[in-house]
Amino acid sequence: MRGVPILLARAVYGTSWFFLSPYLPYLIGSIHAPHYFVSLIPLSFFASAAIMQVPAAIISTKLGMKRTYTLGLIIMGVSDFLIGLFKEPYTVLILYAFTGFGASFFFSSAGGTLAVLNEGRVTTALGLYNAMFAVGGILGLNWGFVDSILGFKLASIFLGSLTALMGIVNWFVSYPNIRPNFKVIKDVRVAIIALATSGIWGSYYVVSEYFPSFSFYVLGRSAIITGSISSILLLSSVIGGALSALIERRDKIKWIVITGVFGVIPVISLYTPYYEVGLFIMGFFNEMSISVIYSLVVDIVKSGNSSLSLAVINAIQIGLGMNELIIPSIAGFYVWVVVCLVSTLPLFLLNLVRQSI
Repeated sequence: MRGVPILLARAVYGTSWFFLSPYLPYLIGSIHAPHYFVSLIPLSFFASAAIMQVPAAIISTKLGMKRTYTLGLIIMGVSDFLIGLFKEPYTVLILYAFTGFGASFFFSSAGGTLAVLNEGRVTTALGLYNAMFAVGGILGLNWGFVDSILGFKLASIFLGSLTALMGIVNWFVSYPNIRPNFKVIKDVRVAIIALATSGIWGSYYVVSEYFPSFSFYVLGRSAIITGSISSILLLSSVIGGALSALIERRDKIKWIVITGVFGVIPVISLYTPYYEVGLFIMGFFNEMSISVIYSLVVDIVKSGNSSLSLAVINAIQIGLGMNELIIPSIAGFYVWVVVCLVSTLPLFLLNLVRQSI
């Protein structure tokens, strides 16, 4: 398997997605911001990442995939560093949006480069790519403990410095700097796959981002402790991503549906004392489903053009999936029931893709 520096960077990148989650209720309280900032700050990250996915991939057609993803890491690092220096709520919101901006430069171009380096084993490579993201997520959901030891300021500065360093390391690694063909952005099948599976993506992140706050405000539990327990979701994601290789030669559309359903329904367990089991099942199948989705898209457009197709699918998944972060404000206690319904029903759209392959 080639691309170890990319996989290590993916783990550090994943930490930035979640490092605010366990500490957010306490941060909001310390800066006397309204409670809706608990949802608004993560939403700023997802909105920025979604809006910039396709523009960043278009930039990669000129700049090259390698240079694009390394630039993204450096931007993320600078933003996370600065978050540690400010406590004004709107400043934190804007800086986290810039972290999302950098994330959009990293995801598709790093994944595309990894696919090029591992031609013929794309499902395996992207499964490990997602597994390393889950490793970073585990670190992020437990970042509250780092905050409690170093303090929020130093912990954020440390993460930002590490992220920027990974960008510099990857810049000097001798990987090909492939420039994808812009024409693949017109492939409608990629958009349909994204529309059908955005709920799978969204359910995973609404649980990761909101469950600690749900436990704090609704169930009366510690958000930091629950954030740590929520890392079960990501631990099982490591396993699910790594085992995606088992579907390398199988009917990928069929397995997207199977793993997608099993990767969403366990959210209902979050109401019960058995939520740890539900988190494990959800993480395993959800990550496997996402890995197969990415692999199917790369198969359709070929690895050399994959940054554009991965950007399109990720932009749509984030753009639609991030709306599930609004569900807690609307559904309240019934948030997980609504998440289950809106995440699984669109999967029927995959029939349209099967008919065109």
